Amino acid sequence: MGHPYLPLTDPERRQMAKVIGIPDPSALFQIIPETIRAQAFFDLPARNEWEVKKLFAQWAAQNTPVSQLISFLGAGAYEHAIPSALPYLVNRSEFLTAYTPYQPEISQGLLQAFFEFQSLIADLTGMEVANASMYDGPTALAEAVLLAHNVSNKPEVIVLSGLHPEAQQVLQTYTAHLPVKVRLLASPEPEVETALSAMLSDQIAAVVIQYPDFYGRLRLSKKLLSLIKDSGALSIVYINDPICLGLLEPPGAMGADLVVGEAQSFGLPLSFGGPYLGFFTAKKHFLRNMPGRLVGKTTDLDGQEGFVLTLQTREQHIRREKATSNICSNQALCALTATAYLALLGPAGLREMALSTVRNSHYLYAQLTRIPAVQGLSPEPFFHEFVIGLPTAGDALIPKLKEKGFLPGYKLPPGQPFATDAYLLYTSELRTKAEMDRFCEEIERCLQ
Repeated sequence: MGHPYLPLTDPERRQMAKVIGIPDPSALFQIIPETIRAQAFFDLPARNEWEVKKLFAQWAAQNTPVSQLISFLGAGAYEHAIPSALPYLVNRSEFLTAYTPYQPEISQGLLQAFFEFQSLIADLTGMEVANASMYDGPTALAEAVLLAHNVSNKPEVIVLSGLHPEAQQVLQTYTAHLPVKVRLLASPEPEVETALSAMLSDQIAAVVIQYPDFYGRLRLSKKLLSLIKDSGALSIVYINDPICLGLLEPPGAMGADLVVGEAQSFGLPLSFGGPYLGFFTAKKHFLRNMPGRLVGKTTDLDGQEGFVLTLQTREQHIRREKATSNICSNQALCALTATAYLALLGPAGLREMALSTVRNSHYLYAQLTRIPAVQGLSPEPFFHEFVIGLPTAGDALIPKLKEKGFLPGYKLPPGQPFATDAYLLYTSELRTKAEMDRFCEEIERCLQ
């Protein structure tokens, strides 16, 4: 044994490396650039507890939390106001635990919280049924695609342009070794119905649409969903920031079959990337094909109301290879957080937050596009994200703005449906007029 806390022997490690086809374990990390790997090697000789704490504090200080900047960066993770009461509620000892509650005998309090989460999400999305949450948005999307494939036995799925790149990557990973072919509708055609009609056939299991899409565009419509339905395919709507549902028409009301997405914006901080929260909703017809956990409400022999995990028999930890999905848990604490957050806001609070977000985003877009060197690339309706074009000096502009205390937008990589020097910007209700004006002034000054 090479290490007292690592039970594998060296011969066992060599055998594992041989089976997966690598010369040694270090090959697993070759995908990480050498410059990063060299810097990430931490030489930790024997130190006492206090020395380790100081060292870790020094490393942590190299991070700049978003709270110290005026951020216009979204691209899938969104900064919204979090009520002060929320952390107090969800950090109570009754809720905050490292234990993942698998058993049906889970406490009635948590079961009721999950039932309330399901009810709130179903109401917001306009759908008939929701599960008790998923690991994250991309996972929920991939599971929706697998559901569509399983119920239809059709081999192809169309993904409309504008899906979040990370969700697309997860979907490709899920389907890489399955009889599911993912086809991308990358056409920049404004009349997306025309481009989609040419791709639809009796081999299409589902069509995936993000709402609003990665570039902020609002391309979902009843006409588009009717076109998908008439072809015999299922429509899957992916939502990356459900705050928009405080203002926009729910996809379920427009005729969507499945609505899934990421609920990080419901009270979960950015947290350098996680943990986040996925949600999964569907028409009632697909109830027995849904992944994950569902909580039902019933009455006992005495007529008292009670909550229970239902439809458990198809889950991985019971039926294994016969399971609909290998998802056998849920994001319990994150779902509880989202439930408490929505309860604290209420319908009026959520609508006001969505309205403030829309006002700010459109104000910022109008102010930025008044700058001669800035090109507006979002002529279509958008919610809280939009795209602008900057001159080739844009790369030099970003560090300058960070020095001034601004976290600017996300630079879109080459090959996107916009110019090479295109940037995705985001605003929420947190940004003030003074902050946005100062941001525009700094951009104009740097571009002169």
